[in-house]
Amino acid sequence: MSVPYIGILVDGLIYSGIKHGVPYFERIHFYEAACKKHHLIPCYFRLKDLNIETGQVNGLVKGNNGKYELKDLQIPAVIHNRGLFFNNSSKEKLKRLQRSGVMIFNDWNRYGKLMVHQILNRDEDLSRHLPETRKASLENLKEMMEKHNELIIKPNSGSLGGGVILIKRIDNEQWTVTSHQQRWPFTDKLPDILQKKASSKYYIIQQRIPLAKSEGSPFDLRVSVQKNGTGEWQVTGIVGKVAKKGSYVTNVAQGGTCRPLWEIVGGIPELDYDMIYKQIEEFSLQAVKELESHFPSLADVGLDIGLTEDGFPMFIECNGRDLRITFGKAKMMDVWKATYTTPISYARYLLDSKGKGE
Repeated sequence: MSVPYIGILVDGLIYSGIKHGVPYFERIHFYEAACKKHHLIPCYFRLKDLNIETGQVNGLVKGNNGKYELKDLQIPAVIHNRGLFFNNSSKEKLKRLQRSGVMIFNDWNRYGKLMVHQILNRDEDLSRHLPETRKASLENLKEMMEKHNELIIKPNSGSLGGGVILIKRIDNEQWTVTSHQQRWPFTDKLPDILQKKASSKYYIIQQRIPLAKSEGSPFDLRVSVQKNGTGEWQVTGIVGKVAKKGSYVTNVAQGGTCRPLWEIVGGIPELDYDMIYKQIEEFSLQAVKELESHFPSLADVGLDIGLTEDGFPMFIECNGRDLRITFGKAKMMDVWKATYTTPISYARYLLDSKGKGE
């Protein structure tokens, strides 16, 4: 019996890395090991390599010599999307593939932060875990400054921590705005950088969560939430991201460091690890199930969750394409591998379910 192919849809940079043996973000050998375990052969390709009319794809497959070779294959019945696409033609091509009977999970993984917050905010239980979040505008900024002492303004889509600014009340009249390591005091007249970002349709304004701190630096958590080999959601792993000294941004791309949750919480006597893990797990599973009701193909996400000083989980944002590298940087090797194995086990589940249904 022949071993079936599983499609892994990637963007141009990842594709080039596979072709030339350069590990851009993805750890392809984890996919290879996971596929071997589940009796699958991974095939990597870009959206433009798919020909829906002929039902064929020109993809990269590992040969007997250990090198990746281009092969013309029938489009795999199940595809895990790991690419980012931004235009309507790409979206339509993915929909055409699905209409043809191909199962694609995480088919569209670029969700606006504001839309995600609005979806989760409709649920009374989940809303307790959400900081107030609004579309950027000067009017909304004024209203938010009347209600909160600290605000974050950040891009509505993506960023890796870039373009994020902090607004902080000093006293009744005095405020500061901070961008990277630069800071500007102001009272009535808004600094140019604040006016520009606060009036941009591409930004959101968010109540700043009073994050717990590790050795004086704020931290938040990346939570990998994935569907597994039985088609159920699970929390595959949790890793902490600690801001570099003097910074308010925890992103690794902005100098943040990664550490296991148990290690961070172990250094904070007021927090109980088991209780916090359970609360994060319960919230994360409830949140992804709510998001799945709006995005049916959702199966593999990374949630950013903050902890208040008393350990209460607060939702920050949802990453539709979790790069997973945070687990590697925290030296959580078993969990890192599991973040690759779990989606492949789900692909196996989908493939088997499709076979039973035919």
